[in-house]
Amino acid sequence: MRKPLRAKAGARQQISALMSLPAPLGGWNARDALAAMKPTDAVTLENWFPGTSYCEIRGGYAEHVTGLSGSSYKSLLVYNGVIGVSEMFVATQTGIYDVTSAGAVGASLLSNSNGRCQWTMFGDGTSNWLISCNGQNDPAYYDGTTWTAVNSGSTPALTGVTSNTLIQPLAFKGRLMFIEDSSLSVWYLSAGLAGGALTEFDMSAEFARGGALMAIASWTRDSGTGQDDVFVAISSEGEIVCYQGTDPSSALAWAKIGTFEVGRPLGRKCATQYGGDLIILTENGVYALSDALGSASIDHKEAISYKIENAFTESARSYSSYTGWKTVLFPARSAMIVNIPTASRASSCQYVMNTITKSWCKFDSWDCYDMVVFNQELYFVTVGTVCKAWTGTSDNGEDIVAYAKTAFNYFGKGTQQKKFNMFRPVLAVNGNLTFLTDIDVDFQDSTISGLS
Repeated sequence: MRKPLRAKAGARQQISALMSLPAPLGGWNARDALAAMKPTDAVTLENWFPGTSYCEIRGGYAEHVTGLSGSSYKSLLVYNGVIGVSEMFVATQTGIYDVTSAGAVGASLLSNSNGRCQWTMFGDGTSNWLISCNGQNDPAYYDGTTWTAVNSGSTPALTGVTSNTLIQPLAFKGRLMFIEDSSLSVWYLSAGLAGGALTEFDMSAEFARGGALMAIASWTRDSGTGQDDVFVAISSEGEIVCYQGTDPSSALAWAKIGTFEVGRPLGRKCATQYGGDLIILTENGVYALSDALGSASIDHKEAISYKIENAFTESARSYSSYTGWKTVLFPARSAMIVNIPTASRASSCQYVMNTITKSWCKFDSWDCYDMVVFNQELYFVTVGTVCKAWTGTSDNGEDIVAYAKTAFNYFGKGTQQKKFNMFRPVLAVNGNLTFLTDIDVDFQDSTISGLS
């Protein structure tokens, strides 16, 4: 018996599939080729901060103190008293002003002609001093009550060197040290004293490339028998010389550890404490000193900023001559902020890293000269104003514009053509939000257009 003929089955149609993509928690990738990025990376991540489980639009800023005069560089200084009282000051080209409380700025507390200041806290057993130097004026000392220009005739006094040439102070193992401007000399006081006769420690023989000292710092290093603080001197030519000990005048109590090359530092505020480590801003990237000094010469892959290497080194090439490079740790947001001056007059952007995930992003619209953490809050100073940052939902009344472009994705086989029928971004908000969204294909970089 014959079997009936069956109709030939037609070609099966491909069935649509659903796919969910994660938020770009891996952060901004300014290093890898577009086709090599992970799905959690972002080609662009501006004013979005990559958290541990979601990305959020950064906070805004609001005016804190207004009425600062002049458009020259300004520095923020923080005083922490022994009884828990903290104060914030701003140094400008006309004076030092108290900006602890919000409102209009008051009268100058001490005459000043250069706002490019470096500062430290130092206690001598009697007073807890805030000490600021700029290489042009006498060092400015604040004891919690009064500001004093310190020189050979003041109380306390500094003798043995021309006091207005001192450009950076450092408290190291109970001893106050200073850099002299345009030299390779460090000047130091007797242990425990905030004033007195300064002794020169000439380091010119230690720096084969010459130049001048840009910064000195303390680095907590594990020597194998426990933690110990190491004295770090950084030259303008990118050499680092490290010493271990307590007294530069004694060969028994002061020993050189080594000389290392890390690339030219970016400004005098190139060194920042990061837990027990030391962060160095260089033309080659941002380095933790413990990683950078694994060999005599630097390996760029050891940079904390390695994932944004191309963007960082391009900024360094373009803006290294401007004042304002600085790293600020903001624990309240688990953030490390690198201020990038993009012009000589308070125009800047920030490269920001999540200190937990090591993911990067970029902030803009915070145009600032200097930035500090004061009473667990972030502040920056711009042309005429000190502002409180990472607060509220607007930039001093203006909308915060955030832009993100996630990494490209093959959605399976790279050789198979796909068609997108629908996509839906998932956003969670606690206020008003307007947004535009689109899809780029084949590694295009289109501009989003339309009405938000």
